[in-house]
Amino acid sequence: MSAVRRVSLSVVCLLLLLLLLESRASDILNDAHVYRAFASFEVVPDVIDEAPDCWARVSFKSGRQAEGGNRLTPTQIRNPPVVTWNVNERALYTLILADPDVPSRDDPRYREFIHWAVGNIPGNDIDRGETLVEYLGAITARGTGLHRFVLLVFEHLQKLDFSGEPRISAQCGTVRRYFSTRNFTRKYELTNLYAGNFFQTQYDDYVSTVQAQLRECTLNELNGARNGTVFGGP
Repeated sequence: MSAVRRVSLSVVCLLLLLLLLESRASDILNDAHVYRAFASFEVVPDVIDEAPDCWARVSFKSGRQAEGGNRLTPTQIRNPPVVTWNVNERALYTLILADPDVPSRDDPRYREFIHWAVGNIPGNDIDRGETLVEYLGAITARGTGLHRFVLLVFEHLQKLDFSGEPRISAQCGTVRRYFSTRNFTRKYELTNLYAGNFFQTQYDDYVSTVQAQLRECTLNELNGARNGTVFGGP
């Protein structure tokens, strides 16, 4: 076989592989599968009553993506992801990322642990939103098995007033416990769950690095803490 023909075959094989990967990714994030995926992993009803209408695309700096229940390591999700969805230019969005399986899925007595919350996002520009809870990577304890990490995006037409909520930094840990997606959406009348995604993760050695940065925080010391906050306790 000539060198030219070998190169041509290699190019064809590469193109076929890329097409296969693209097809697989589009199948995983096919909006028709949203309801089935959220129900099969029991995100419905553990976190929300109904699944979103479409997928949010969640891409981490590590090169990995959320794919509706796939497994990612704490090392792979150490940085905030890039999250995109099809936007309505006249709307704003509020995003939350929570782990409902703390300390474990079999014993979720601290449900939910909030890892990230950003309100009043214009379009997909999360950096221009109002950060309520800074992103915190996984702190899934050794031996507690797989945890579901659920990311939800809510659409709303009016700017929401989050002035009564504390601002939780990446160094605050225990105050993130007992978050309730249902209470949060009820308080702010977030009835349009527009997009979402989820993945699973469990302990790896990077967890100890994340835990080392945490300290005890109380609502009283956090900026903006008020009575009736949906953060920081049952």
